[in-house]
Amino acid sequence: MEAVQVVTIKNKIPLFKGVEQANAIEKIELEENGFSLIAQKDLYQIGDKAVYIQPDYSLSDISLFDSFIRPGGDERKSKLGSNNRIRAVKFNLHTGDNEPVYSVGILLPYREVYEFLNPMNHDMPELEKLDLVKALGITKWEEPENTGGGLKVNGNGKSYPSTIYKTDETNINNKWSTLEEQFPVRLIGTQKIDGSSISIIVDIEKETIEVGSRSFIKPEKISRVTGRRKPTFVERIKSLFGYKPDLLVRELIPNDDQFVMLAKPYIDEIKDWIKDGAIRNSFILRGEACGQSWKGSGNKNNPNAKDQPQIYFYGLDEFENGIAVKASEYEFNNMIHIFDFKRCPVIFDREFHSKEELQNHCKEYFKLHMIEGIVVRTVDSKFSAKIMNDEYDSKK
Repeated sequence: MEAVQVVTIKNKIPLFKGVEQANAIEKIELEENGFSLIAQKDLYQIGDKAVYIQPDYSLSDISLFDSFIRPGGDERKSKLGSNNRIRAVKFNLHTGDNEPVYSVGILLPYREVYEFLNPMNHDMPELEKLDLVKALGITKWEEPENTGGGLKVNGNGKSYPSTIYKTDETNINNKWSTLEEQFPVRLIGTQKIDGSSISIIVDIEKETIEVGSRSFIKPEKISRVTGRRKPTFVERIKSLFGYKPDLLVRELIPNDDQFVMLAKPYIDEIKDWIKDGAIRNSFILRGEACGQSWKGSGNKNNPNAKDQPQIYFYGLDEFENGIAVKASEYEFNNMIHIFDFKRCPVIFDREFHSKEELQNHCKEYFKLHMIEGIVVRTVDSKFSAKIMNDEYDSKK
């Protein structure tokens, strides 16, 4: 889903404080996604168009967003997270069930955004035809790879090839329509660990094992300059004609990048199984690096923040015609048991019959467990999405 999209107001729901109805704000539901939003009462009517900005993105410091960045001119009153990140905002109101409601994302009147982008009333296209992410300066802020604690990041490494997707699970509020077609459906729900994405990429043919962060791939060994050598006789002759020989001496040494160092014991275990002939096909293990010195979102409620650094794995990719695709729950679980690695804790493995049943089950779990969220997958892994804990997100 785009970070910014034109949406349609689907429904307006009254809010209550105790038994009294709130007279200033109301809950808004959208046609295009399932995010919960709170807005000024009667600012929108059912059927109106509006502009919605997804959570976990950062607002640019433009006048359109002044009321969010510095309400009443005071930045201390902002409900945004660091770097103007959009997070869940809690309201101690309810829709009749006595459960607090959250506003997740930013909603703006269509006309307000149009007039901001077109102050001189030129013949500008409708907002649906514009790149609103670029026009409004919306960015996806991510935790820097150097997480501190004396750990090193040796450059960014190389970019992911087009055959290997980057890990960034989609919020289920953008995928309800896909899942609703499958009910009743068996779903495996695992804890979303608050850490840094890490992948172990095993290429049997090339006999290489590399480590991926969220955005880059890092080799096991790197080339380092260890000295200089004297030019050969031929090089001295050629230098008379302008040739400049490379006299630096290099050797391959173990990469001390923080991602590679954390992955090393896991890589060693995988190598042993490859040597024994038990592993014959290339694969990728997807996981989350967490524990001391791995900040994740920086939330003080992170349950893994004080653990020893480690990796919790949540998925396996296999290659089909050279392209990485998600393997089934059975294949992933089987490989995790072979290596005796930890997987993200399984919270449930059961059949659900409706969206409401799944939502309520997760909400009840979140009441007792302060975790970032739950990732749900079908058994074949063809559907996966994250269900975020709004209470946890509101504290980031």
